[in-house]
Amino acid sequence: MTPAAGAVTPAAGGIRAVTLPAGAADLPGVDQRVTLLLLGIDRADSFEGNTDVIMLVSLDPESGSAFVLSIPRDLCLETCDTHSSRINEIFKRQGMDALQATLHNITGLPIDYFLLVNFYGVERIIDALGGVNVWSPREFDERFVYLDTDEEIRLVLEPGVNTLNGREAVAYGRSRKYDPAGDFARICRQQQVMRGLRDQALSPAFVVNIPAVIEEVGGAFRTDFPLERLPSLAELALRTPAQRVHSFAVHGGGGELLQWITGEDGAFLLRPDLVAIRDFVADAFARSLESPTNAAGEPVFIADNCEAYYPS
Repeated sequence: MTPAAGAVTPAAGGIRAVTLPAGAADLPGVDQRVTLLLLGIDRADSFEGNTDVIMLVSLDPESGSAFVLSIPRDLCLETCDTHSSRINEIFKRQGMDALQATLHNITGLPIDYFLLVNFYGVERIIDALGGVNVWSPREFDERFVYLDTDEEIRLVLEPGVNTLNGREAVAYGRSRKYDPAGDFARICRQQQVMRGLRDQALSPAFVVNIPAVIEEVGGAFRTDFPLERLPSLAELALRTPAQRVHSFAVHGGGGELLQWITGEDGAFLLRPDLVAIRDFVADAFARSLESPTNAAGEPVFIADNCEAYYPS
């Protein structure tokens, strides 16, 4: 998709913020598939760092479905010899354009726009929405330290649905020491937070108030998506049933990740099979369009290998 008039396109990998113009509700909406690259920076209050959250979200008005794909931050490329080979360092070292091109090459998916947010940005957005609900399959008790500030918080959750504020949601989506599934469990929890944000944000009342919310949290993120079209994008997401937002993660179950290796500098790296990843993504994408239903004919949510993090 070619960015609409008024979009801010990053030059030489740079990033810029955009503002919502007057009369936004009168501008054209989203009438075809749009794919956004969602990136979470590993810094509290900066937009320069490693992209420890890498998630593609593709909304399709024709099928009424959404496809969500998470990429492991430790996936390595080319030499796979040091931490600098990991995909989460491409943005910091080479810029946004290089990261988008790399992800397109790995997944085969076109990427239309990006949205970049840091820790405090996520916190502000979640708090502006009144918190986020997540379902925990077990007790959760972990201390989390913000490395760039040395601030420590403790997060304690009971099994079942928990309502988290912004700070708690960030800790829940970033911690990895407590869960025996490690980084893959963190990816699943990040998808939980994203889905919870969708549910919280996409009430009709919120869609009407999007310009006011953008004004409140506008400095919390960077994007090249034309924000005058954001209400229409929100309406598209609102029309997509929660059961048709299908979530997947590149995890290795289909052979797309060959092995964990230790780099020359001690970094843990995931060596990929790029052909297998493309095949996995193509199959997952096709599954998201199939609109599976249960015996009652109701849409069925697909959470590939993250089933343990959603109530049955």
